Amino acid sequence: MQLVHAHEEQLAEIMEIYRNVVQMMNKQGIYQWAEDYPNEDVLKNDIAKGNLYTLLDEGQIAAIVALDQEFEPEYEQIPWQDQSGRFLVVHRLCVNPDNQGKGVSRILMQEIERFAREHGYASIRLDTQMANEKAMRLYDVNGFEQRGTFHFPGSDKPHMAYEKLIG
Repeated sequence: MQLVHAHEEQLAEIMEIYRNVVQMMNKQGIYQWAEDYPNEDVLKNDIAKGNLYTLLDEGQIAAIVALDQEFEPEYEQIPWQDQSGRFLVVHRLCVNPDNQGKGVSRILMQEIERFAREHGYASIRLDTQMANEKAMRLYDVNGFEQRGTFHFPGSDKPHMAYEKLIG
């Protein structure tokens, strides 16, 4: 499997994958993303900035992730271990429902870490809603440390911030 830049001609397929993931998460009682998020404008912007990546398996999109250094203001209250300023932030990570249960999330995490090393980052930061126990297990198993909880505006569900040092 290979992590590559997403392209605008993939947008319809990417949107469909996110829609399916949101529906699946909602059925599991995880309301981390809304029916209108991630939306086309957000994803077009990610693609235009070169921040949206797909994990391809024999040419098919197995997973999607946005990688950059942008973060929400709520991250300011987290006691991050890495103070270098060279951190990679993971956004909108999802595995295509057709590929779930096949180890794709583990491979995606390895690819994100490889990407971070190759681009000289000192750490990786990400978060998930604490109701998303599968995501929390994934991050724990892959060596991420829980750094603290926070709430996004308009959400009554807490999020857990994670960090992994790349050294």
